[in-house]
Amino acid sequence: MDISRRSLLGASALAFGPLALTLTGCSTGSSSSSSGSGGSNDFTLWTWPEGYSEDTLKAVKEKFPDINFRQNVIGGDFKQKLTTTFSSGSGLPDITGVKGEDIAFFRSKTDYFEDLNDLGAKDIKGDYLDWKWEQATAKDGKQLGVPIDIGPTALFYRIDVFEEAGLPFEPAELEAAIRTWDEFFEVGKELIANKPGTYLIRNISGVFSTSYRQSGKGFIDEEGLFIGDQDHVREAWDLSVKAHQAGINAALDSNTTDAAAAVNEGRLPADFGASWHLADMKVDAPETAGKWRVCKHPGEAVNQGGSFLTIPKGAKDPKKSFEILSFILNAKNQAVEYTFSGNFPAATEAHSMPEVDGEVEFLGGQKAAEVFSAAAETVRPLYEDPNSEAVIAPFTAELEQVEASGKDPEKAWNDAVTASKRIAEQSGIKVN
Repeated sequence: MDISRRSLLGASALAFGPLALTLTGCSTGSSSSSSGSGGSNDFTLWTWPEGYSEDTLKAVKEKFPDINFRQNVIGGDFKQKLTTTFSSGSGLPDITGVKGEDIAFFRSKTDYFEDLNDLGAKDIKGDYLDWKWEQATAKDGKQLGVPIDIGPTALFYRIDVFEEAGLPFEPAELEAAIRTWDEFFEVGKELIANKPGTYLIRNISGVFSTSYRQSGKGFIDEEGLFIGDQDHVREAWDLSVKAHQAGINAALDSNTTDAAAAVNEGRLPADFGASWHLADMKVDAPETAGKWRVCKHPGEAVNQGGSFLTIPKGAKDPKKSFEILSFILNAKNQAVEYTFSGNFPAATEAHSMPEVDGEVEFLGGQKAAEVFSAAAETVRPLYEDPNSEAVIAPFTAELEQVEASGKDPEKAWNDAVTASKRIAEQSGIKVN
């Protein structure tokens, strides 16, 4: 739970895609320039591993034969690389990705970007999900980016393990059996009773991060007020502790060899995740292909991830950059990228395209897009402040203490709230 494929791919590239990207700062495309904007016909896109597929890069080349287009894949801390480059004012790409977890920060740095409304963004806005589009809209109305993908969540699970444990195992049956968190926990108890050493939950931080988002509220509201001590967070905390006390928690850190082994061996046969989590499982457990299915998890879906393409202020030809950006992110190319990386399209037209709507071999031929498309329609937009990650961190750390050392949950809660409020105050957030 609470696993990030992109952090995993920072260390190694996906093995199953047509584009193997394993080098920091490597480039793909037709241009000979190595960085920055290059010559007048050279256009550079910055992105992170996994990058865009060869199919999409080829389509760009065919659509724009008059330019030399290059994809530069940047390893390491992508946000820091962007911030440093923007601050220096030199070596800027013509187009750059911005990760979904970083867009709140960059909304406070609008001078870094071209306002895409001036370049035609209003004409394509209707092609994308409203709530995702708005994540890249600054308070002054500037449109900083166009969505690459979204991350509506669902439950991935091993159909063979659930069947062996005597549990509902067909997607529709399991979905009906776990509409509430309590029902989900009961399934976890049955699982471990019938198959000892087999856990329904990776770690309780994953329960926490999913359940508080279901409220539609985070830790800082639109007025800049700290709300991390309110009922919606406390309820998510109590739910997480309940999962731990139920004995169904594997207490495994995400992105570790132990977690990968548990997934591969069937000891962790279920996991919350967005559509891109499919790539995690292909990396962790390639030999389990065909044994997985996906269905709606307890409560409503939330969004995890989903990034953007932007145009840096000072790009040599913003109009041309926007033409390229718009083409890369049209419905057809987003559908192609879904088959490459599992990135679920933010362009709604793509949801019914065969590349998205087709059967997924790893999921036993299930049409997974039906699950994720339905989930996308129920996601409640969540306001995220640039300081959200910092104030959330103490809660995650304290839950780990409950999990690892048996710390008293009430003391852990009080310590988390105290530390989070201190960080909020230091960050200029109002605290009552």
